[in-house]
Amino acid sequence: MLNFLDIFERALQGPIMTEQDFDMKVFVPTLRKIVKEYGIRYDKENPVPSNDDQADNLFEAAVALMEQVGVYCQDTNRVIQFGREEILEAVKEAPGRCWAGEGKESGVFGMRKPDDRKVPWLHVGSGIVSTAEEMMTNLIEAYGSIAEADSISISALDSVRGIPVMAGSPVEIYAAIRGIKIGREALRRAGRPGLPIMNLISTAAAAVTTIAASAPQFGLRPTDGWLVGAISELKIDFGAMNKTAYLLNWGANVGAESSPILGGYCGGPAGTAVVSTAYFLMGLLVQRGSYQLTFPVHFRHGCSTTRDVLWTVSASCQAASRNIPMPVIWLGYIAGGPNTKMYFYEAAAHLLSAVTSGAPSVQTPHPAKAVKVDGITPMEAKLGVELATAASKLDRGQANELVLRLLEKYESQIDAAPTGSTYQECYDLATGRPSQEYLRLCAEVREELAGIGIPLE
Repeated sequence: MLNFLDIFERALQGPIMTEQDFDMKVFVPTLRKIVKEYGIRYDKENPVPSNDDQADNLFEAAVALMEQVGVYCQDTNRVIQFGREEILEAVKEAPGRCWAGEGKESGVFGMRKPDDRKVPWLHVGSGIVSTAEEMMTNLIEAYGSIAEADSISISALDSVRGIPVMAGSPVEIYAAIRGIKIGREALRRAGRPGLPIMNLISTAAAAVTTIAASAPQFGLRPTDGWLVGAISELKIDFGAMNKTAYLLNWGANVGAESSPILGGYCGGPAGTAVVSTAYFLMGLLVQRGSYQLTFPVHFRHGCSTTRDVLWTVSASCQAASRNIPMPVIWLGYIAGGPNTKMYFYEAAAHLLSAVTSGAPSVQTPHPAKAVKVDGITPMEAKLGVELATAASKLDRGQANELVLRLLEKYESQIDAAPTGSTYQECYDLATGRPSQEYLRLCAEVREELAGIGIPLE
C-alpha cells in the first residue's frame, strides 16, 4: 500500500500544468465524459433514490475519475496520479472504523448500509463563530449534555482581548489554544470529559496554528479528530499535507474534509455525485483519513437542501456506504436560520436523505448556511439527534416520500430564506436556557414533523 511519503513524492514528480489547465482541460472534460459513459442521471422526482445497481455504478464512475484525473497539488503545480489497482487496494485495506474518545465516552465509529436500522454515530455542534467565551462554554456544555451525542464540534473564537483573529497570526494561535481549553472545561461541566472533539481546530485557518495548538499540554488527544480539507475540486496544498504529516506521526485521527460544489466545475447533480464519491477515495489516498467529513453545497444557494443537492447527497452516500469502508460524517448547510420552522424542515430533509442512504454518521445541520455569527443554538442539535434517530427507523422509499413533502414546505423559499435569530436572542446568556418562545416553536414543528410520518417518539 502507498504511504504518505509516496503521495508527497508524486506531488513533486507528477505531470506539471497550470491550475487553470487542470480545471478546464483535465477535470471538467473528463468528468463530463465519465458521467456520459457510466450513464449517471439525476432523477428530480426521487431525491432519495433506492437502486443499488445505480449506486454501485456511481462508485465505478468515481474510481474512473480518480484514475483519469488524479489530485492537483497547488504548491507544486503537479498532478498526483493513481492507477486503478492502487485505488482499489486503498479501498480494500481501509479499516472501515475509527476509534474516538476516552474512557466511558470512547466509541467505535463504523459503517452502515442503505436502509440500515442501526442508529448512526451522532455528531453534534459546529465551528460557527462565537463572539463571547461564556456563550461558547454554554453551547459546548449543552452539546455534551445531549446523552445520545457520540462526538462534538466546538465553536471558533473571533477575537482574543478584543484583537481580531487573523489566519497565520499570533492571535490565531492564542485563540486556538483558548478555544480548546474552553471546550474541555465545558465538557467537564457536562460530566463527559472523554467526549471526542472532531472538528479540530475550528479557530485555526493556518496549518502552523493547527500543529502548534495540538500539542498535548493544551488538552488534545490522538482520539480526538482533526480536519484536513481538500480544495474544490480535487485539489490539495502543502498546508493540508503538513497537517497530515504531523497527525500521522502522532497516530491521531485525521478527518478528510470535502465540499463538492454543485453548479461549479462539477456541473449538475450527476457530475457532483461522481465527484462527491471520488472525494472519499482522495480521503483514503491523499489525506489518509481515519474518517471523512463532507458537505456538498449548491454554488448559488450556498446550502445542502435544494432538491438536486439532496439527490447528490443520497446517491453518493449510497455509493460510498456500499463500496468504500470509510466512516463518513454527513453535514448539511441549511438556508433557514435558528428559530425558524424552515430550518427544521430542511434539517429533516437532509437527515432523512443521508441516514436512510447508509450514512455512518450525521452532524446536526448548520443554520443560516453556517455564516451567521452566533447563529446556532443547542436546540438545533437536540432536535437533530431526534430526527436522525427517527430516520434510522425508515427505508429509502419511505424517506423519499417524506422528503418530497418537506420540499413542498420550503423549496420555494430557498432564495429568500429567513436567517433567523442569534444565540443571544434565543437563549439566556447567563443560564444557558432557551426562551419560552423558542421552546414553543420547536414543540410546534416537532408535532408537525411527526404528523407527516417522521417517527419521532
